[in-house]
Amino acid sequence: MTRFRLPALAMGFFTACGVESAPANSPPSTGPELVEAAIAYHDPAGAWPSLRHGLVIDQSRPDGSRRSATVRLDVPKSTFDYQEDSGEGLISKGVTDDGCFATVDGRQPTEAQVTSLRLDCPSIERMRNYYLYLWGLPMKLRDPGTIIDPVIADDEFDGRATKVAKVTYDADVGTDIWYFHFDPTTYRMVGYQFHHDETTGRGEYILLSGERDVLGMRIPVERRWFTNAEDSYLGTDVLVDDFPGGPQR
Repeated sequence: MTRFRLPALAMGFFTACGVESAPANSPPSTGPELVEAAIAYHDPAGAWPSLRHGLVIDQSRPDGSRRSATVRLDVPKSTFDYQEDSGEGLISKGVTDDGCFATVDGRQPTEAQVTSLRLDCPSIERMRNYYLYLWGLPMKLRDPGTIIDPVIADDEFDGRATKVAKVTYDADVGTDIWYFHFDPTTYRMVGYQFHHDETTGRGEYILLSGERDVLGMRIPVERRWFTNAEDSYLGTDVLVDDFPGGPQR
């Protein structure tokens, strides 16, 4: 979604921050402990840091448009490639060790296509950050520069009671304020919300549902997007398949 901004950290390598976990069988009492409990639920075997895997994601928007995208991620290298059969043709783009690439039906895009389809390198890198960050949550909350508020809040999100971790970032990483909502018993992530500006409500919230086992990780299947201020529906992303192997270039 074009208005969605992510911490620059989303492109970084996995780095454990040395956050202390709550004692065994003891409920988390701080924000960092809550995040660690959620990571233990979603990635119990620690698969995310070495992930090289592909996802197939169906995307629908309020205007009725639908498209399917294939995304291959290499977390250790922070690279990815993306393929989508659009009205403009078969779009392939990604980030490799050597930089960015983009083709339309196997050919170099025209200047007009670069502009209309956002095939410039900064746009492709932002998309890489988007997929590594959002599909890597809550594990990405271990990245350097992440500031987890020590206080756990109690709230209601999508009609259910939740435990909430407030997350901000170092100034050179990002300026948005995030709230991550977790089931109070299992610590499963049920949704999250970010604010560009809390005084105006500018930002979005995302409701999660379903789970898919991906290499032992519990990955949310469906993400539904809404604006904070207007509560307007923005779209739905659904994980429909996954397969072994990272980027092909």
